Amino acid sequence: MADRKIASRSALAGLAKSGALGVSKGVPGVRIREITDFAAIGIIARRGRAAEVAAILSRHVGSPVVDAAKRAGAGAVSITGTAPGQWLAISRGPGTSLDELRTELAGLAAVTDQGDGRLIIEVTGPRARDALAKGVAIDLDAGVFKVGDAAQTSAAHIGLQIAPIDEAPTFEIISARSTAASFWSWLESSAAEYGIDVA
Repeated sequence: MADRKIASRSALAGLAKSGALGVSKGVPGVRIREITDFAAIGIIARRGRAAEVAAILSRHVGSPVVDAAKRAGAGAVSITGTAPGQWLAISRGPGTSLDELRTELAGLAAVTDQGDGRLIIEVTGPRARDALAKGVAIDLDAGVFKVGDAAQTSAAHIGLQIAPIDEAPTFEIISARSTAASFWSWLESSAAEYGIDVA
């Protein structure tokens, strides 16, 4: 039998093409970039062990991780609280791995691979907040939803996790890979009037 290799494929393959979309006058108001090189694990602390798990996670990102809807980490690794005693860890970049973190959590938490099932994009630019506000069911105002915050919400009936990761603003959006086509259709339509640059 022939040796078959499984190749990694972008969640937006065949949907999002690099370049300009929407209104083409002036500088695009929204820039969209899919993150394709990443590893992700879901973490659920065992009963009574959430504080120990949070301490280990804090060491890995170099900043405090709390048991709440918050995002920590400004480098290659980030940790986001998704529910009480639960977090999503993301490591970005070629050849990324969360194996060391997984090993440290043995006996303290249930850990499951999430990388192949997630879509991660970044939406930035002067009109990013306006485009997202058309469908995201939370208040995205800079005075309310700040860097370090995170939320589980929806847009166009699609569940997603959103977090502002800098003051630009840049929003990190994580959704199920199976909803990529629907999510992209909504996002492209919402941002079209501002001009879109797809990286």
